[in-house]
Amino acid sequence: MTTNRSRFPMRAVRSTWFPCAAVLGLLVLAPVTAHSQGVDTVVVRWTAPGDDASIGTATGYDLRYSLSQINDANFNSATPVSSVPAPRVAGSREQVTVRGLVRGTTYWFAVKTRDDAGNVSSISNIVRWEWTLDTAPPGAPNGVNASREGENVRVRWSPSPEPDLLGYRVYRATSQSGPYTLASGGLITGTEFLDTGIPSGTTVVWYQISAQDIAGNESARTFVSVNLSGTTTTTAAFEVAEVYPNPSSVWGPVNVPVTVPPGGLTDVSVEILDSGNRRVRRIEVGTLSAGNQDIIWDGKNDVGRACAPGVYRGWVISGSDRQSIRLVRVP
Repeated sequence: MTTNRSRFPMRAVRSTWFPCAAVLGLLVLAPVTAHSQGVDTVVVRWTAPGDDASIGTATGYDLRYSLSQINDANFNSATPVSSVPAPRVAGSREQVTVRGLVRGTTYWFAVKTRDDAGNVSSISNIVRWEWTLDTAPPGAPNGVNASREGENVRVRWSPSPEPDLLGYRVYRATSQSGPYTLASGGLITGTEFLDTGIPSGTTVVWYQISAQDIAGNESARTFVSVNLSGTTTTTAAFEVAEVYPNPSSVWGPVNVPVTVPPGGLTDVSVEILDSGNRRVRRIEVGTLSAGNQDIIWDGKNDVGRACAPGVYRGWVISGSDRQSIRLVRVP
């Protein structure tokens, strides 16, 4: 095998986001001393590569961190993390707890893997950790539909592009106004749910589907309903796809793609909130015609100034329907 077949992506969370493939990390604040000199902990997660590309099991990991940016040239001089477990079979989710870090100090993380022949992979993506609290929820699920299967209903949705996605929740009600109860019994990691618990005598069943990230942020809910007297499927009022570019430069615009149903949308607006949940911009869109439309945020606040780098949350609003988006702005 070549030396780069075991390369794999890694990412940590609650830090500045970068355009890398999916790995997950979770910040756990753990002050343990009696003198207010707490020790902060970072849990780094990634998906296991194989011994030969995506097949088999690798032999070992070399996870390191540094106070300056890591690259292939200086990787060996970075601080190794001890007690890294042996790799599991390809596709498994790996997790390593890094302790003794100083809150407020910027760290860079990277990892390499090796196989049983001693071949070492190239470096993973580089994670910059800045202790930024992630309060922005993931985007609401898209592509939601539901169909009757005998006495049951199968609800499906498209995979979320969120890199820190933990899973989905499915809520059920027998009327559009609710109340909605959790039908899935917890988080679902797949993209469908077979509801076998529909109350007897129900003629129309309503569902809400949300996404949750590893920081515990839950998205807005996407609605769908099914007429149990036939095979009618109703999809969401409108759908918001992943914004682009994301991350984006503070000097550039951001596109918010919206799929509008045949009847169009009225009273459409977009609200952008900072990490402190303060509104920085409201965009009055008005009416959108049916089809795929792009709403553009120029990156400025309500007084016309460019918003600072950071993680932002947005809401696309039409009447009582709201769907969330997450945006990252970089220098």
